[in-house]
Amino acid sequence: MSVEETKLKAGLDDAPAKGAPKPARLANLARAAAALLATFAVGFAGGYMAKWLHFPLPYMTGSLLVTAALGLAGVPVRSLWHARAAGQFVTGTAIGTSFTPALLLALLGMLPAIILGSAISILIGAVGALMLMRLGRVDPRTAFLATTPGGVIEMANVAARIGADPLPIMVLQTMRVGLTVCVAPFLATFITEHGTPRELVQPEVMSWLTLLALMAASLVGGVVLWIINLPNCWFLGSIVAISMIGALGLVEGRVPDVILLIAQVTIGVSIGTQYRHEFLTRLLRLLLSSFVTVPFALLVTGLLAALYGVMLALPLPTMFLALAPAGIAEMALTGKVLGLDAAVITGFHMVRILMVTLGAAYTCRIFERLVARWT
Repeated sequence: MSVEETKLKAGLDDAPAKGAPKPARLANLARAAAALLATFAVGFAGGYMAKWLHFPLPYMTGSLLVTAALGLAGVPVRSLWHARAAGQFVTGTAIGTSFTPALLLALLGMLPAIILGSAISILIGAVGALMLMRLGRVDPRTAFLATTPGGVIEMANVAARIGADPLPIMVLQTMRVGLTVCVAPFLATFITEHGTPRELVQPEVMSWLTLLALMAASLVGGVVLWIINLPNCWFLGSIVAISMIGALGLVEGRVPDVILLIAQVTIGVSIGTQYRHEFLTRLLRLLLSSFVTVPFALLVTGLLAALYGVMLALPLPTMFLALAPAGIAEMALTGKVLGLDAAVITGFHMVRILMVTLGAAYTCRIFERLVARWT
């Protein structure tokens, strides 16, 4: 079964049929647009409620929680995976301005530590895979790709190439991202409030004209990486384009706060709408297994973050988000909104995502051979 077929089976792809008559296609598109706008409005309402409850990063966590709850309850919330690409595009534009020549040199100096941390995160995922094999009763290939901290679609594509089952992988990867995005802001805020205060000087807000120019440059960067088929192309493309402009000193300031708010809701809704009623029925065992494997990964990476904070003399909240097993855009946006070093967080996740995506098939086969030898 292909990844596309699996997504249809899991309810993760709601595109209208291409073979339908033109009036029917137009009607389907109209209904899809209306459902998408309604879902977005519900997500925004959830974010506003989370802000009223004083949640950290409220518009992302609130929109995620409310849309996930509706999806699990069987409400037909509209899923549009491309909305996450839009959120990543906006987030990359916002964070790219944080990169300076000095910061790029600092990240280059930390590269060995970043590579080591990425390798350790893969090992943590392998231990989680052993847990998942027993708890979820899945084969070694599927378990490894389900717990490896990579992208949902990227790991499902690797599964299709090496003969693993994409459906459990997409479910577990969705749970990993969703649970981490919900928990990480609370933990990072708690650590910040109970640690050493650290004030970051906020630059002036840039003009909307400057923002439009940066968006155009981000779009070019995203298209280039999309053409060469790199993972997270819209986020990484915008980061590369804007960081080059920022490093040359051609732009200063930060994006308007409303842009970050829109990015929060977009990413939160795009993750939350991946949750379906099937998670509570025929996929319940996998759902429950994630409540063991994801907290385990968070605990171990938290301990690793504490060690890295001492070694690199960086704040613990920054290192926690840099090593957290979640998506690059989500953790970078969390750091940006909480006033942490979002560029450092992005640097760590960029290396990890590239290592995981490029080496997933090879490391999965090694894991399978080792499990066969031990058992």
